Amino acid sequence: MSVTPVFGHDGVCAMSLQTEKCEAGQSFFDSERAASMLLPPLNALKAFEAAVRLGGFTPAASELGVSPAAVSMQVKNAEAFLGKTLFHRLNNRLLLTDAGRTYYPAISEALTAISTVTENLIETEARSGLAVSTIQSLAENWVAPAISRFREAFPGTGIELRIEADPVDLLNTRTDLRITYESHLYPQHTQLPLFKDVAHPFCTQAFYDSHVAGSGIAAVPDALLIHTDWGEQYASHPTWANWFRAAGLARNPNMRKGLRVGGAAVALELARQGAGIALVPKMLAEAKHPASLGVVVGEPGLPLPYAYFAIVPHSAAHQTGAAEKNVPLQVFLEELIPKDAPEETH
Repeated sequence: MSVTPVFGHDGVCAMSLQTEKCEAGQSFFDSERAASMLLPPLNALKAFEAAVRLGGFTPAASELGVSPAAVSMQVKNAEAFLGKTLFHRLNNRLLLTDAGRTYYPAISEALTAISTVTENLIETEARSGLAVSTIQSLAENWVAPAISRFREAFPGTGIELRIEADPVDLLNTRTDLRITYESHLYPQHTQLPLFKDVAHPFCTQAFYDSHVAGSGIAAVPDALLIHTDWGEQYASHPTWANWFRAAGLARNPNMRKGLRVGGAAVALELARQGAGIALVPKMLAEAKHPASLGVVVGEPGLPLPYAYFAIVPHSAAHQTGAAEKNVPLQVFLEELIPKDAPEETH
């Protein structure tokens, strides 16, 4: 059997299926071909694949944008279609049966292949740029300087920089890279730890000379301390109370008298303007203008509890060698790591 392109009078290409024997009225697909295309519903396959890969119906539901009950129903549809049980359901645990273990690798590979070729077809032209997503506090003080350095090496590569709060739907927004603090909101994607930062007091040289020199930070009044609100999702973060305790100083500053701001980037900018002294991540502060603040005031530094991460979407990470082959993305990742960052990030 062979397939040969045939062009009609209107210039449209059709496909001529040539066989040794072709009777009038014979269907394009013979019975053998039809049997080989026996397929369960696509949604059932997607639910099964996600449940296995993510380890349960609940995380699968989160990725697919449906309820856990809907995922369970779709898996049951697949089982009914196959006449096989794919999972052992033990209380709140799911264990693959022999049939499930046999079925999963082929289904996972097939869905990945379908997703990849679909993405390639949707792209009407090859995209040479990168779509980068990050949070506000990282955008100006860390990511922007990295972009500037990256553009020197790849002046023809465009970058779309999006400022977005966590979590971000990386697949539906066609994001190439997410840069954020901590990674627990992206369990289904590839997580690349970049580095851990340490919070230090920062101020301008003029502020240091007027309020810190001679007497130290202990003499700085509460009204000139800049406090950073890291958000409700973070229970453990650097505070001035923690810093004074680590420095062996019996002081619990009154936050209501100082400046309270929503984010390290704003705290850093206020310190740059001479409004006070801020407790901010050191590498984040130095990434933009290494000498802009002028003074790192005193020890100790307070290690941030989590690392900064680069998140690579699942669809891209599961393409064989995708990260290594994408030279601009690899170079951009390297630019994100400060030169003096410690090797250990955990």
